[in-house]
Amino acid sequence: MRYALKWQICHMRNVTMMMKPFFEAVRAFKSGPFSSTDLVKRLGYASGYVRNFLSQATREGLLVPEPRVGKREKIFRANPRVVRDIVRRGGKDKEELLNAIGLRSKYFGEYVALDGFEVIDHDQDLYRLGERVFSNREAPGRIVVTNVGVPKKIITVEV
Repeated sequence: MRYALKWQICHMRNVTMMMKPFFEAVRAFKSGPFSSTDLVKRLGYASGYVRNFLSQATREGLLVPEPRVGKREKIFRANPRVVRDIVRRGGKDKEELLNAIGLRSKYFGEYVALDGFEVIDHDQDLYRLGERVFSNREAPGRIVVTNVGVPKKIITVEV
């Protein structure tokens, strides 16, 4: 029992430590492909740190490796499925992710419907947005509706 608690605390600390470089990678590359060299050049991290981050973030499901096409260096993308999980958790990570995607400056005070990193629709009225988004979508479980900034009602809806 004591070991399990120690492992959970250590695991939570590692996930929290990974979120900062993950958000920086999302801010720099959005949902586009990048390599370890790209992270070193654009974000200024040491190559050893980048290798550790890429391996741990891939294990945790934050990043998805692209299939290799004759290249020696692996190519990665941010996993669009984690957007829903981070938004559902809420808090500082949600705000940081929405800021990294660029939604805070564009949709502040509104509700947005997201499918991965893509904004499907947005509106200041949650009910109108819900009617438009959920009336004709075939992708249940992938769409998440949330607030950006501080709207009248704070809510996160997943379908």
